[in-house]
Amino acid sequence: MTLSSATRMRRACPVVAVALITLCLALPAPTAAQKATKPLRIVSLSPAITESLYLLGLGENVIGVTTYCNKPSQVRAKEKVGTVIQPNLERILKLRPDLVLTMTLTDPRSIQKMRELGLNVVTFTIADTFSDLCDVFLQIGRATGRSEDAARLVNTARARVDAIRLRTARLPKPGVLVQIGSKPFFVATKDVFMNDFIEFAGAANVFRDVASGSVSREEAVLRDPDVILIVTMGLSGENERLAWKRFPTVKAVRNERIYVVDSDDVCSPTPVSFARSLSDIAALLHPREAKEFR
Repeated sequence: MTLSSATRMRRACPVVAVALITLCLALPAPTAAQKATKPLRIVSLSPAITESLYLLGLGENVIGVTTYCNKPSQVRAKEKVGTVIQPNLERILKLRPDLVLTMTLTDPRSIQKMRELGLNVVTFTIADTFSDLCDVFLQIGRATGRSEDAARLVNTARARVDAIRLRTARLPKPGVLVQIGSKPFFVATKDVFMNDFIEFAGAANVFRDVASGSVSREEAVLRDPDVILIVTMGLSGENERLAWKRFPTVKAVRNERIYVVDSDDVCSPTPVSFARSLSDIAALLHPREAKEFR
């Protein structure tokens, strides 16, 4: 006696159901990126993080930034949520972000409070070297589901930096002083990534040997740098350039090799902007070979 089609279907259903359940259990769990059914809403509490997000194609996802975030120009229209160190938690909560990205410069108490309030906060360590910058950029890529894009951009930046270092290795190394403060007088030492700018550009940091960047201008005069780079971090570059004119015996003053550098370009770079600024600095330090770096 043959079974009817309906009877066969009823008997087969439990078997099919068990098979489907087994298959689903065997499948890997969805990743965070796969779970996301809507674009991430991101608050950035660092200029470098903000610029990184735009480089990764996430500009539209940025819903809040600090008052110091001004690159790229589109970010100026974004909601301001306080400073790098002291974010405004009330404003951040109102934005209902999926992700808050911070640097270790942000007040730890604010970071802890945001976590207690249920916000998803990821904190990155401030970079001291170009290598650190690349690592942080890759971490930002992983946190936002853009690992491949981050790796591609880092590889391109590293290749450009390596090419500049190769070109400058055969050139004379001028002594360079990087001034990043005036009251008190403050210079770049070996412990900040500004030192990488100097050395990768084929020069020598005249204050590489000191433990602290807080030195006297008299000591800077005695170091007699060939080139002075003035970083406009909270000070007037032109006023500082004029202040150096009081010391005509310094080679950089005598040879008119005092240059003003925008702090936005060198104080909170991404790997991409580091490579671009390194090219500009190398051209300043080696004017005869400037075309090779641009």
